[in-house]
Amino acid sequence: MTLSTSGYTVGANQPLNHARILYSPITGTVTAGGTNGDYATNDYTFQRWACGALTATWNLVTAADASVDTVFIAAHNLGSTGSTVAISTASTVGGAHTTRATVVPTDDSAIAVMINNAGTAYTIREIKLTITGASALAEIGIIRAGVALQMERPVYGGIQPIGLTRLVETRHSISETGQWLGRTIQRQASRTSMPWQNLTAAWYRSTFAPFALTLPQTPFGLIQNPSKMPESVAWCWTDETPQPENMGTRDLMAVSLNITGLLDT
Repeated sequence: MTLSTSGYTVGANQPLNHARILYSPITGTVTAGGTNGDYATNDYTFQRWACGALTATWNLVTAADASVDTVFIAAHNLGSTGSTVAISTASTVGGAHTTRATVVPTDDSAIAVMINNAGTAYTIREIKLTITGASALAEIGIIRAGVALQMERPVYGGIQPIGLTRLVETRHSISETGQWLGRTIQRQASRTSMPWQNLTAAWYRSTFAPFALTLPQTPFGLIQNPSKMPESVAWCWTDETPQPENMGTRDLMAVSLNITGLLDT
């Protein structure tokens, strides 16, 4: 996993040991080099923008001003092709772009880039990815940008880092005489469970509930703990709808999510 926070100022935001969740990305019109640039905006990780000849660019133009403090890239081969990714924004359509981050991924797992302007999300009309340095055809299946949900509370001990926790389902082949003939991987993913406690009821209703309403239909980007678990970045989904509980202590609530993540290494 690749996490970049060099262009991010905490300021009045939640501390960096609080999870970030990108679930409501900006939308717009995509123009890109290569082929099928719009594939990077749908949820199908097997459909990918083929970057084509370098230098390759992918540019999204919004219909109105939009806010961005997080960019997710997943379902890609940028690490194995030795690619470099520059992320830039422009405040006007057709205006000059300013580079916000440059990332050199070391593998093909999810990339998260946290950026802001002295603690405040950038207001943009365009966001562009520029791909250079690839030794073979670079491909990207997921590109998302927007303002991430910042969890009100951190998670504590006992949490499984999603970047280190794999789920692998296999089928073994056994001969008629009981000899082991091999094993076939049927499916694999990363996995974790995130329990949050002591969430104020007002915060849950105003901030977390809109995210909960998108589940389980919509995938999302997860930065599990930016300061303590930088490898735990994933493009995720869940099979459940969150079930909040009143904790019985003041006006506090608890909620948990069982999360499955795309495993690309």
